[in-house]
Amino acid sequence: MPLQTMHRPKTLDEIVGNETAIKSLASVLSREVDIPHSFLFTGLPGGGKTTLARIIKEYLDISDMDFYEYNAANTRGIDTIRQIDSNCRLSPMGGSKKLYLLDEVHAQTGYALQAILKLLEEPPNHVYFALCTSEPEKIKSTLLKAIRRRCHECEVKPLIRSQIVKLLKDTCKKEEIDYPISILRKIAKSCWGSAGQALSILDSVIDIEDESIAEEAIEDLVVSESSIAEICKLLTDNKLSAINKWHNVKKLLKTLNGEPESIRYAMLGYLNQIMLSKEGLPVKLAGILSCFTDSFMYIGKTGVTLACFFACMESESESDIPF
Repeated sequence: MPLQTMHRPKTLDEIVGNETAIKSLASVLSREVDIPHSFLFTGLPGGGKTTLARIIKEYLDISDMDFYEYNAANTRGIDTIRQIDSNCRLSPMGGSKKLYLLDEVHAQTGYALQAILKLLEEPPNHVYFALCTSEPEKIKSTLLKAIRRRCHECEVKPLIRSQIVKLLKDTCKKEEIDYPISILRKIAKSCWGSAGQALSILDSVIDIEDESIAEEAIEDLVVSESSIAEICKLLTDNKLSAINKWHNVKKLLKTLNGEPESIRYAMLGYLNQIMLSKEGLPVKLAGILSCFTDSFMYIGKTGVTLACFFACMESESESDIPF
């Protein structure tokens, strides 16, 4: 069983980081009355959104028979919501409550999201909902506002490196393995704040005893930070034409390893820093940055390639305004 599954937190006390959000969630779950019936979890992939939803299941003492999990990317139509609407009105089978988890809810159609608003507004007394999304901005603004108004929202933010290292050390202790701290720090540097990705990387290298080989394996598994930085520098280099940028970026893309969403988050981080450091009104930089705001989750490395290509073309748009 993968480490990220084996060591999934079972209680809020086991969660590393996001202290403010966890305290808020613990507070509402500890109420004797007026516990929210709808929860919205947002944040980066692998950050722990579905883990928190499953913890709610345990806090509310909901049986496995009364827990329903949907991947909205595969069950995105209004028929799914109609099925939930019909099913949720039936009595629970194994206890007194039901919980419906809709993962990646931003992938639901507009009609499906419209249909679920009524359920979130007035659910049956025994029914609870947990909505998870890594891309809330994909939901139409009016619908997102309506969903947020009906839910207790919890944003899962990226962990800092020291928190990731602590998580990895605790996991190694549970596995009764003394793993080099240098490797754990390298994993923490490479996972971009995602606890799930950190444990996935550790799971892939934990049996490698040679430290240098383990480091090479991590390089193959994750994004090369230097390559990401070099691509971002090329994209924002005003001295290069679009075709020259693409020629050089293409070479780096062919050697780039890593999970596409991690690549996107890394690029957003670098480009954001560059944009904030510029004087005046960086119109071209804003255009380049906008090429990386859509998720690569469903189109993989093709998304990385297309975003970089369009960013190269965007760099020849209107000049920056010097004021």
